[in-house]
Formats: sequence, structure tokens, C-alpha cells
Amino acid sequence: MTIEPAGHLPHEMTEEQYRLLPEDTAREIEVVHGHVIVCESPVPEHNRVARRLAGAMEQLPSTEPCIRVETYIDVVLWRVPKFTFRRPDVTVYRCLPERGAKPEAGDALIVIEVSSPSTAAEDLLDKKAQYARAGIPLYLVIALDTKYEIEEVREFRLDAHAAEYRLHRLHRDGFVQLEHVVLGEISFADLVR
Repeated sequence: MTIEPAGHLPHEMTEEQYRLLPEDTAREIEVVHGHVIVCESPVPEHNRVARRLAGAMEQLPSTEPCIRVETYIDVVLWRVPKFTFRRPDVTVYRCLPERGAKPEAGDALIVIEVSSPSTAAEDLLDKKAQYARAGIPLYLVIALDTKYEIEEVREFRLDAHAAEYRLHRLHRDGFVQLEHVVLGEISFADLVR
């Protein structure tokens, strides 16, 4: 990701301006503290891991009465002091009453980023801090190596009093064992095959 906005976009943007963008343009950016961030298109292996993870999570039992699992959906983290939304690779959120509604941070139960060596710093610093500040209970970072194999999955749980994540578990044995909201085990091999 880069902080240099595309030539036709302003450097800063309000929520209202974002909502007026054509859909194809809106899909190319995130807005953080009012600043436009142009998102690079991920490699197919990255997308495949996210898509397969979302599909696997949908098949597992949940502790919530109704959840949705989506890839690359806008999640508004906050509006004040400046509009901020991210588009996690996978978001698990409570079912919303209106069709077509997008989740906000208060609806999100788990956010997941598929991280490559080039995005690791942003995923483990910026996004981690932002998701924690927004109060999202669980953050998973799937670390891919340079061959797009899964090295590990870092599971962070929110310390609500400190408004930051604490490392809860490192999944390195070829499986991610989910014990919060979604319950079950997913094989690394099934995500990268």
C-alpha cells in the first residue's frame, strides 16, 4: 500500500466524498484519518488464502446466533475526529438487519489480514493499532513467506482496558485452531493448495 493518492483523487476525503465515488474507484482506496490510501491489487495467492479462509470459517460452528463472513468489505472504524475505514482481507461480523448494509467496527467480531513480507509492517503496526482502537475483539494475521506458504498465524485478543491487542497465540503447526466466535480447526494446506 502507498500513501500517494492517485492523480484524480484528493489527498484527503470525507465520508460523504467517499460515498460519491464510482464503485470501481472506491474499491481501490481506503481512508485513514481522512487521508486517501491507494491500495495495490494483491497477488492471486493472497486472494486465494483469504477466500478459502472465509469459506472455511462459514462452515464452522459459531458462538453467535448469526454471523457473516466476508472478504474485502469496508469496515468503518470511526468517524471522529476524521473518517477512517479499512477493508480487511476477511471480516467476521454480526448479521445486520438491513440488506446491503456494511459492518462498522462495533459489528465486527474478527478481522483478518493476509500478510506478505511487503505488508507485514503495516499489518502488525498500523492496522493492528487501528483495529484495537476501534474495539474489534480479535485480530488474526496470516503471515505468508516469499513463496506464498503460510509461516504462521498470529492471534491477537483485545485488552479493552488498554485499547490494544495482546498476542494470545501463535499457530505454527500447520493448523489454526479457532476458539473465539468461530470454533474449529483449519489446515494451512487447505488455504494455500
